[in-house]
Amino acid sequence: MNSKVKNELIYTIVVLAILLVVAVINVNYIDGHKANIAQPENNSTVPANSTIIKVTGYQWAWSFTYTNGTTSTDYLYVTAGHTYTLQVQSKDVIHDLLIPNLGVQVYAVPGHPNQVTFEPTKQGTFIFECVEYCGQDHYLMRGYMEVS
Repeated sequence: MNSKVKNELIYTIVVLAILLVVAVINVNYIDGHKANIAQPENNSTVPANSTIIKVTGYQWAWSFTYTNGTTSTDYLYVTAGHTYTLQVQSKDVIHDLLIPNLGVQVYAVPGHPNQVTFEPTKQGTFIFECVEYCGQDHYLMRGYMEVS
């Protein structure tokens, strides 16, 4: 076997080994963080200590309904150190709620409610937005999450 073929074989094996290690790390991470990854809505999978907030995306705003019946539009109010489950749906077209400071992203699909669980750890005001183009005024689908 000449040295060029030998070197190429070594490089190929090294690259495959790196890809395999990264794949195993990703699978383990995803398996350990299922609550933080959007899933189909299912009340039986909501953690016992979690507060459910119903979220509705529509052209061109987000509506939040809290357990006490109050609602807000384009403002999400939560408390640091508490667990929340967002149950997200859409009235019209596909939307995608992204809260970048928390690493939360969940699709709002008509007829297919999804949910995601998260726990804010620091106080402040953070932006959220729709990151799925949903029509003419898509850029208006932004709001603020107030963590107290």
